[in-house]
Amino acid sequence: MVTGIKSPLSTMLSNMSSATRVGTPRVTSTAASPTAANASTKVTFGSQTQDIAAIYSLSPQKISASASTQANSMITDLMQSARGGASVSSFSGLGSALLENLKENRGDFTQALTRTNAEASVGSVGKSALSLDITTRSGATVHLTLTQQDDGIAVSVKTEGNQLNDEEAEAVASLGKAFQSVVDGLGKQPPELDISGLTKFNSSVLKSIDLKTDVRNGDDSLQSLNFHTDSSESWIAYQDADFSLKMTSDRSASNDPGDRVAQQIALAAYDKQFDKARIDGHGDRNQMDLLKSVFHALNTPQSESIDVTGKSAEVRTGASSSSPAKGLNDFSLSLTQTSKSINPARADEKESFSYQASQTTEESLSYDGSRSVKQTAHNHLSASWYQQLDPSIPLSLNKDKTSQNYIYHTLENDEVNTTTLNYNSKGQLASVRNQIQVNNLETMKKYVMGDLMDEINTPEKYNRETVKKLLSDL
Repeated sequence: MVTGIKSPLSTMLSNMSSATRVGTPRVTSTAASPTAANASTKVTFGSQTQDIAAIYSLSPQKISASASTQANSMITDLMQSARGGASVSSFSGLGSALLENLKENRGDFTQALTRTNAEASVGSVGKSALSLDITTRSGATVHLTLTQQDDGIAVSVKTEGNQLNDEEAEAVASLGKAFQSVVDGLGKQPPELDISGLTKFNSSVLKSIDLKTDVRNGDDSLQSLNFHTDSSESWIAYQDADFSLKMTSDRSASNDPGDRVAQQIALAAYDKQFDKARIDGHGDRNQMDLLKSVFHALNTPQSESIDVTGKSAEVRTGASSSSPAKGLNDFSLSLTQTSKSINPARADEKESFSYQASQTTEESLSYDGSRSVKQTAHNHLSASWYQQLDPSIPLSLNKDKTSQNYIYHTLENDEVNTTTLNYNSKGQLASVRNQIQVNNLETMKKYVMGDLMDEINTPEKYNRETVKKLLSDL
């Protein structure tokens, strides 16, 4: 069972003694940040957005019939290479080249290549669409769109608002490598989501980045991505045939060099929690590795991270503090594996894995100048899987009773960990309160020749609270 899950704050406090030191969390506002709301309700998949629908409404054939603007031989060659690709990764070099082209050519650009009669005779190649919007601090927005459809391939670069100056064009073009890393990863098996480069954009020049992709067969989306980042928040939604991932992150608080150690310690603690949830729920390793990659990217400052091997974050007990030290961004995430029915004799049984986690931080002030900082970490795991009775005999379930020999596991784990730091009117850390609420249930059903022979339910439910006073009462 998943027990003992700790928030980054409680992780740093776990070895605290009454005379030593503690770490404190990031505080972004006087209430829980709205960007840390449930990721499943805040973010939609790329396939569901109006941007992708608008791109699919474009026709490369119609664009080609009209005068394509500023025809570029290098772009034409890259379009020829990308044509017929089964993934948005075929747009990799093409998109980077279009961004780089903005340094020399600020005008709008549209170009299309249609399929030849020979290519059309082969049949449908599937459809794909990509939308990249980059908004500058001055108010200009660069719209990059790429689409591949039955009648050909089309690209477009348009600038809305102010014309880009040299510094802005350079900042936009510098995203080419990061863009390429993302779309290259989408074409890999298993897929990867390398968004770290896009989260480290030049925030003094650029305001926000939005990337949406979709690959489909007919009207069925096979893979989609929706990613947004700016200086205050980031979110991502990814979906394919095997699983879906959603994540939000509040980036509104500043990332100063003093935060890095605490951030890296907290990231390492969450990595362990994610791996434990995967192991306990028999989840997919590659899917969880992808979640961890995205989680790190959304919690890493724009400047380089540091090595914290052998180091520890600390704030001395009782020390005066004008502002709380930092930890991780508040966040919400969900990873859901596509459930599978592999037992034709029992349609109610499925192989499944669903994991949700979130962190919120709140600060409250009292009339006498004292204050408290409360950080809440919530984790929920729901999973089900099969186990063969004899490890030497592979599971091969069918309607024949002789195949119905197995153990079916279901797991429902829920844990809430709340840590509150209480500061006196002088700004000194006076006490720490920690509360852990656990409600877990694991069920095992043993079947022999299709008959239920045994059922074991293992519940675990408790509520623990500890308070440590760090300063004597005055």
